[in-house]
Amino acid sequence: MMITGILITICIELLLPVLMGLAVSLALGEIRSKLDLLAQSFVYGQIIIFALFQPIFVFAILKDYRFSKGAALFGAVLAVVLLTLIVVTFTGYRKDLVKTLKLKNMNPGIWGIAALVILGIMIVMSFLKAYYDGDDSYYVAAAAEGINSDSMYKKEPYTGDAILSPYRYLFAPFPMWIAFLSKLSGIKVAAVAHTMIPWCMILFVFAVMYIMSGYLFKDDSKKRGLFMFFVSVLIMFGDYSIHTPENFLLARSRQGKAALASFILPFMVFLIYGIIREFEDRKKVNPVRFVLILLTGFAGALCSTLGGVLCVSLTLTGALCMLLTYRKFKYPFVMAICSMPCLIFPVLYFVMR
Repeated sequence: MMITGILITICIELLLPVLMGLAVSLALGEIRSKLDLLAQSFVYGQIIIFALFQPIFVFAILKDYRFSKGAALFGAVLAVVLLTLIVVTFTGYRKDLVKTLKLKNMNPGIWGIAALVILGIMIVMSFLKAYYDGDDSYYVAAAAEGINSDSMYKKEPYTGDAILSPYRYLFAPFPMWIAFLSKLSGIKVAAVAHTMIPWCMILFVFAVMYIMSGYLFKDDSKKRGLFMFFVSVLIMFGDYSIHTPENFLLARSRQGKAALASFILPFMVFLIYGIIREFEDRKKVNPVRFVLILLTGFAGALCSTLGGVLCVSLTLTGALCMLLTYRKFKYPFVMAICSMPCLIFPVLYFVMR
């Protein structure tokens, strides 16, 4: 049962995002190797999954659905979106996919290999060193409540008493994502939170940094490898305070704050940089990028109640820089508009609390 659960978790956390992100990667057309295709699809697909999970589960919680009903609703929507994206991939981008699969992988060089070694060490240690944090008493317990009592944010995780005002937490239901993984895999919530989520979150961060290196160094594989090595070192030795993103990534990966600081916000920076760079090169921007801005805002809201606010602030800053630099109003305005919908969750929080 444990082996089956691990395989199911790997399929959900690795295979599913790649399948969902293929169409987006091919639509953007920034693939230089098969590893680029894999990394981009992995990241884009997970952003789509998080973006779907957020509104569906907030709706389910507000409608007082049982956890199992919310999970079934999300599973149904996810299946429809997955099938749609697979059809789009193999009908609209089949030639591009075949062409990409024939590309040769770039030589990572000695520094790239060193980065992979450090990445492997981090992943192994995430299994061997399960770190307890005080916030686990709430967040992991809230996820366990979803499984054990088939309810969401009805009981105080600390005491088991009824929650009088759950609004601080229910608009960022990241614990329910952990519960969803536990429900599908059959693995206990604590095991999922402490052993499955960390290695996956580490891979997300490295994938974002790798596709960012493609913007910075293009086809220079050695420079990309050196960049990833320095990223690896900074992450491994960034645990000099409990407040750094590196500490959250390595020691508190199962908390939404870790995903927001280490994965979502760096990815938003990547999107903004991509929009500005594409406009500078081509004087136009692929609409898919603006859709990703929208989806990333929802993904940020899933991780933290103020995550959406931070995503919007970051996007508006990028839009302002673009406006002042190029004196063009159209694309900065579209960026701002696409970032706004995720603000509905903090607004609901302030209204309902």
